[in-house]
Amino acid sequence: MTAIANLDEFILEETADGIFLTVTGDDEKTLKLRVTLDDLEEIIEAIDEVFGADEDDDEEDDAV
Repeated sequence: MTAIANLDEFILEETADGIFLTVTGDDEKTLKLRVTLDDLEEIIEAIDEVFGADEDDDEEDDAV
């Protein structure tokens, strides 16, 4: 399995061949993944769960 240490950048692009997520580490290792919209939704949900984005949005709404 390839490990990308210290994410440097990510690129999301749509081509005629599909949607691709390319991630590059600061060690210049690059991994290009073909993803679906469902995959992207799962990634966003996982990020929200880990970082509590929904909770932060609620707190910002309360502060206004």
